Amino acid sequence: MNEQLHLLVEHTIAQGVGARVFALRWENRRIWVKQAVPAKHKVWHRLQRFLANITGISLLRPTVSAGGQTGLESEANTLRKLASQGVLVPDIVDIGQNWLAIGDNGGILQTRIEDDMFANNLEAVKDHISSAGASLAELHHAGMAHGAPLLRNMTLRDDGKIGFIDFEEDPNARMPMIDAQARDILLFVFSIQREFKKRPEFLRLGWHAYMRAAGADAPQLVPLRKVFGLLRPVYLILRPFRRWLGTDAINGLSAYRILRKTLCEEAIQP
Repeated sequence: MNEQLHLLVEHTIAQGVGARVFALRWENRRIWVKQAVPAKHKVWHRLQRFLANITGISLLRPTVSAGGQTGLESEANTLRKLASQGVLVPDIVDIGQNWLAIGDNGGILQTRIEDDMFANNLEAVKDHISSAGASLAELHHAGMAHGAPLLRNMTLRDDGKIGFIDFEEDPNARMPMIDAQARDILLFVFSIQREFKKRPEFLRLGWHAYMRAAGADAPQLVPLRKVFGLLRPVYLILRPFRRWLGTDAINGLSAYRILRKTLCEEAIQP
């Protein structure tokens, strides 16, 4: 425990920092302090658990953070495990009462992509999305799952590599690893679809980058194919009513249509 750092963090929080996650300058480097939050269990999560039980689809199980000090310590343990496997995650600077201090892991990838889109630098956007897909596959090769690998939970480091942040959820403790990784894939491609609704080629790019790196015989694709098979009737029922659906439902249908073709053909497109 670093007493000076603890005093700095506690003083900053007492001053009313106004954000759950905030940056500090410590020993000539920028660090980030995450404060604990209450558990996020809601009625929807009970429904998820019920659906997972009746369908036998493990990846539907809710993976919300335990919250409080327990949630912070769980995230710290996940960071240690990932770092030991060579995954590019923030280092742990210190842990206090209801807060966790971690090192900087680069700029938020989603923000960098948005900046490049605004500047019409589409080649850079494509490079970022391809790198993100390949990096997620590398994380899975390390025998781990992220839990919420959205574009906003990935970083672009100073060395140009993709890093990962925000490990509050722990799917590894709630489902088999291949199911947790399959869930990662769904969340990753959905985050691309939600960000670029009118650019389906970006979703395809991220998906194919993942597939090339993971391989068509990757075990995590088995539960993914099962889920897509079970969801096909739902897709066919909802498709005629597309114009009346909400944004997330429309994005889900679009992502399903693009991914299912590749999964069923078991092909990797360039």
